[in-house]
Amino acid sequence: MMKKTILVHLPTAVLWQFREFKRDEVPAPKNSFVPTYSVDEVTHYVKNKKGTIEPVELSIIGNRALLTDGNHRIVAAQRLGFKMIPVNLVVFFGEDSHPFYDHTIQRFKPLSRHLELWLKRAFMVIDFKRFKVIKSQELLCVLNFKQHHNLN
Repeated sequence: MMKKTILVHLPTAVLWQFREFKRDEVPAPKNSFVPTYSVDEVTHYVKNKKGTIEPVELSIIGNRALLTDGNHRIVAAQRLGFKMIPVNLVVFFGEDSHPFYDHTIQRFKPLSRHLELWLKRAFMVIDFKRFKVIKSQELLCVLNFKQHHNLN
C-alpha cells in the first residue's frame, strides 16, 4: 500500500460534505467493548480544552474523498463555530492501495471544486527566503490536478 500523509488545516464547511457518518443526525451504535461518546460529550470535551481539537482524517483515493476518522469532532467543530480544523490528509495511490472494505469505498464522494482548491494550496509551500513556490509534484500528479486546467 502506498500512501502519503500530511497535516493541514482545512475549512470545516468544505469538509462537512465528506462525513462518512452524520453523527449529528444518527448517533454511533453502542458497543460494550469499545467506549463511545455522543456528539454532545465530544463537543463539551473540545469546549473544555479551550477550543483545541484533535485532527480528523480525510482519506483520498483518486478523485474521491471521505472523512474516515473524526465524524463526531467535525460536528463539535461546527457547533463551536470553528472555521478551520486540523486534518490528517491521507492520500492513497497505486493499484489496490487502500485498506478499506468495499462498503466503505462506496461511501467515498467525488472531490468538490472547493476541496480541490484547498488541497492544491496545501501541497504548495512558499519558500520566502528564495521567493518561490515549491510544489509537491508527486501528490499533485496523484490527485490529477494537471487535468483540471482551471486549477493550474
